Amino acid sequence: MELSMMTFMMEFPVLYFMDGSKEDKSEKIQEAIRLTARTGYKRIDLIFQTIQLVGRENIRRMLQENGLSLNCIICMDLAADADRVPELVETAESLGCKKLMLVPGKMEGTRQQMFGRLVDVFSRAVSEAEKRGMVCVVEDDPDIGIPMATREEMDALLEAVPGLKLVYDSANMYPVGETAVPYFRHFSNRTAHVHIKDVQISESQPEGFANPGTDGRFYINAPHGTGVVDFDALIDTIRKSGYDDTLAIEYVPIPGADPAEDMKRVYDMFSEKI
Repeated sequence: MELSMMTFMMEFPVLYFMDGSKEDKSEKIQEAIRLTARTGYKRIDLIFQTIQLVGRENIRRMLQENGLSLNCIICMDLAADADRVPELVETAESLGCKKLMLVPGKMEGTRQQMFGRLVDVFSRAVSEAEKRGMVCVVEDDPDIGIPMATREEMDALLEAVPGLKLVYDSANMYPVGETAVPYFRHFSNRTAHVHIKDVQISESQPEGFANPGTDGRFYINAPHGTGVVDFDALIDTIRKSGYDDTLAIEYVPIPGADPAEDMKRVYDMFSEKI
């Protein structure tokens, strides 16, 4: 297995909350890419909208200058705009990326209606991607309002869209009462990508963003090693399953910590475990 850095938590604020010019935002993305390389990683997972913002050739240059390869492209809000699929696939092919993560985003309607929309959108993406030798993956979603949260819903979705695979996320099943190791065992033969993430649980609504759970508690993305996920048991289970692809570290910063030191801490932590 090999580690990849998922810079989602660094990209998302730049894309959706940062004021400034395109050049200012591109510089922030370049800083994240440089930091990824300096802390030991050779592979990186990037958001599709980041690539659109910065430009394919600029992303290619940034990756080449830092000795990184693009491990996975994450396409946000796909359910609202499935017409982006051809551009997504073309972008991935031009950057030598074989793995496409499909994130539906916010949806409306009944659970049955939302499920039907997911099947339509994901089927289209899988069809386009398979022509180019790519795999489409979807994660167990921590949003209990989307029909991708429970084990049963993910079983149904993967069955309804042949060729679609799972991004196993080590924290996203907690809001529906599941835990990391049994969930991986259930989906191990349908898993094509892995996100390594920690989660903290709060009895009351915390400040900032948290996913509400079916048990009335709140689930918060957490810096690795500060939450409830047993990574020793999980990595051992993943290794024994025969999975031999990348583990994408979904980095969550520790407030007040030096980003370079903390990213290196996480890299060293999981390099030792694998």
